[in-house]
Amino acid sequence: MFGVDSGRSRTTIYKASCLLLPFVALFSVPSVNYLVFYQVNSWGAESPIAVFWTLLTNLGDGFFLFPLTMLLFYKKPDKQLAVIFTMLVGAVLLNGGKALIPSLRPVGALGLEVVNVLGPVLKTDTMPSGHTGTVFLLVGLSFLYLNSRIQSLVLLVASLSAVSRMVVGAHWPFDIFLGAWVGILSAVIGDFLASKMPSGLKSRVAFILLGLLCVAVLPFYDNGFRSYEAVMYFQFLLALLALMLSVRCMVSFYHDELEARLKQPDTLLNKLFLLGQRLTKFGVVGASGFLVDMGVYTLLGQWLGIPHLVARGGSYWVAASWNWFWNRTFTFSHVPKEKKLKQWSKYLSMCLISFIPNWGSYYLLTTFVPFFMEYKQLALVSGVLAGMLFNFTIASVFVFAGRQSNIAKGANL
Repeated sequence: MFGVDSGRSRTTIYKASCLLLPFVALFSVPSVNYLVFYQVNSWGAESPIAVFWTLLTNLGDGFFLFPLTMLLFYKKPDKQLAVIFTMLVGAVLLNGGKALIPSLRPVGALGLEVVNVLGPVLKTDTMPSGHTGTVFLLVGLSFLYLNSRIQSLVLLVASLSAVSRMVVGAHWPFDIFLGAWVGILSAVIGDFLASKMPSGLKSRVAFILLGLLCVAVLPFYDNGFRSYEAVMYFQFLLALLALMLSVRCMVSFYHDELEARLKQPDTLLNKLFLLGQRLTKFGVVGASGFLVDMGVYTLLGQWLGIPHLVARGGSYWVAASWNWFWNRTFTFSHVPKEKKLKQWSKYLSMCLISFIPNWGSYYLLTTFVPFFMEYKQLALVSGVLAGMLFNFTIASVFVFAGRQSNIAKGANL
């Protein structure tokens, strides 16, 4: 289970296991676990130092960390698929561990009067440390793909971020070492998965969309530390960084795509015209689907009183079926028709995946951003935009995939 450079993958997981798992075993002894926690937790008692630790601990939040990940990988489009797979694997392993292993955090076990807490008060779901695991995803990626200087810097920052989870009173030492190991394991698994498929258009688009999601969410995001002014400014700084890097990735992406088109024998202008015309039609259908989406959402949520998250899910699938029908009969009318039920099933399968950025953006905004809690329709708009580019790509290459010869013969777009 290793990627193209299996030696580096084996070395990474071997070193991580040798360095981290002995500490996992050591801190499984409760007396040692408690003793080290008490010592480290006292470091955040003074106010100036507390701000330093709160900034570090937020690097374990995905919204904070991804702009920095972009900074390291925006010039490596061939590694962006591995970054995305690593994030997905990490989310499954870290959150799955918390769900499967009931456990108490320091405050839950010792009481609030004993623990110095910076930020939100958390009592349960302690194993493994999600923040530590998240920041160590980047450690694993750096050891797989980046040079030794960057590896050392990333490891130093990640280690301080991991220690901060004890300083803020959120985790035991055991949770932190286990989370760090899971994070590096996730990077190795992500590398393996990425080696099984080419890194191309879809991964680059997803990388850009994740950056833009950070741009949209970070200025308003509140994970319990926003009362610290330094953290708030840090969020704006990272949002600006994500915006700059997203634009840089888009420019690079379109430059590479244009260069690839120029090398093909077919006329570039003809291809651009056909692509632009089809994208325009797709946008028109998407706009009509948005109106259907908004109408059904309003009907279910405001008129029938259904909970807004359930209403959002229902309106999405109605709009998805609407979009399938009109893309079949209008946008991709030149493509030989598949049986309706089969094609509709493929389209909804695509939507099942795009539902994640669409509904997920809506959920995050309405759950963590006060502005969107009040104006939920605007959060719906953000979700629709997040899924649109993904849908067009998959619809073109999978659901309504016509043969190249049909287009070349002047199929009626």
